[in-house]
Amino acid sequence: MKYLIRSIKYLIYFVLIFFLIVGLIYLFSTQKQSGLSFTEMFQEGSFPKLAIFFLIVAALYPALGFGKRNLYLNGEYSKYADIIDLAMRDLEYEKTSQEGDRVVYRCASHSKRLGRMYEDAITFDTSDNPVVIEGFRKDTTRVLSTVSYRIRQFENPEDQE
Repeated sequence: MKYLIRSIKYLIYFVLIFFLIVGLIYLFSTQKQSGLSFTEMFQEGSFPKLAIFFLIVAALYPALGFGKRNLYLNGEYSKYADIIDLAMRDLEYEKTSQEGDRVVYRCASHSKRLGRMYEDAITFDTSDNPVVIEGFRKDTTRVLSTVSYRIRQFENPEDQE
């Protein structure tokens, strides 16, 4: 169900961005004075092709844009929970829930949340080692890198320069 909701959100998002860009091109075009209408900017029969294109992109984007990464720890999650919380705060995320083996962080900035269409949750599944980090792919990569670095600093303070 989450996949379908994400697909619909991104379909709407892509269509809005497309029409915004095409609208701006139309507003600033010199052909407008010669009687060119907005719909005449496209070849006849291109709207079904565009609709199919947007449907395919929206259907594939959640699979490509969201993912899971593994965070390997040298012990229990509880040992590193404070380090992870601090790293997430530095990345401008705030903890929104912690239920059992699931910790959820969300962007603190409302503009970032809006830009990500409120699909900004980073979820830590702490039930096993490795801890599974789930969310927007580029964010999970950044979170994994930052948290791993902080954990290495914590475990090996003498290696710091």
